[in-house]
Amino acid sequence: MKKLLILGLLATQMAAMHAQTFCENYCMGFENALCMDQLSIDTSAGTIWQIGIPQKSTITEGIYSDHVIITDTINPYPIANHSFFILTNIAGYGDIYGFKTLYGCYNVQTDSLNDFGQIEFSPDNGLTWIDLVNDTVYDASIEWYQQAPVLTGNSNGWKSFEVLLADNGSVFGLDLGDTILYRFSFTSDSTAEELDGLAFDQICFMEFVEGISEIRFFPIKSRLYPNPATTDLTIEFENADHGSYELAIYTIQSKLVFTVEDITGGEVHFNTRGLDSGVYVYKLTNIHDRKRSWGKFIISE
Repeated sequence: MKKLLILGLLATQMAAMHAQTFCENYCMGFENALCMDQLSIDTSAGTIWQIGIPQKSTITEGIYSDHVIITDTINPYPIANHSFFILTNIAGYGDIYGFKTLYGCYNVQTDSLNDFGQIEFSPDNGLTWIDLVNDTVYDASIEWYQQAPVLTGNSNGWKSFEVLLADNGSVFGLDLGDTILYRFSFTSDSTAEELDGLAFDQICFMEFVEGISEIRFFPIKSRLYPNPATTDLTIEFENADHGSYELAIYTIQSKLVFTVEDITGGEVHFNTRGLDSGVYVYKLTNIHDRKRSWGKFIISE
């Protein structure tokens, strides 16, 4: 009996570990219970976030499924409101040694002056919150692949967003298994607007790992263009001291495609004619100075 009890406890622990690992990378479509234990909705008086089928004047459906998370599924958002929901994510190898992206879709109809949403990030279990859209302190490690979401005014339908949170482990001192919080909030002023509010759908965490290293890097800014590309690409990056960098190109499945070594200027050009159409990741690394920059690009036909 004791042996069976121990085996049962081990099985429970292994299942919990598997669930935790699986939910390092997940898409929450709000249609089922998958990884729903990673979601917590503000329970204070006046909270308006609900999961369900939207029945508003303009927001009437999700982008991928029927259910969304929205500032009330039926009623216009109220005045003088501030409420939020939080998604918990566990720091994986992508946070520490590679990169992690946060992807999602939003639909907004609000007064564009004083009623707005926010997306924030906390590396220390809620002690510090960093505005992912407007921060200027950590913006070297926050890169929006497209225009950052505008969570006020009228989006005129569903829009997508994707942000690269590069080298979080180095910037914030994260370790594997640390808890990372992402807070999605909505704030309204004291003027009644009778508008739909803010909705999110298909929020995903995805990580890319190109191998395990014990080195922690400092992020630098880089810019790749054109994107999408067909033949030639240019990457401009911070290299004030003209240190030597290596460029590595990977498929989105972490397969190394090619490298360019001994880059000492502030930009590098490369030809993409040998690459198939698809999504790729670039990594610029200066091992000596422990500096690095990540990015993603698309090769089109």
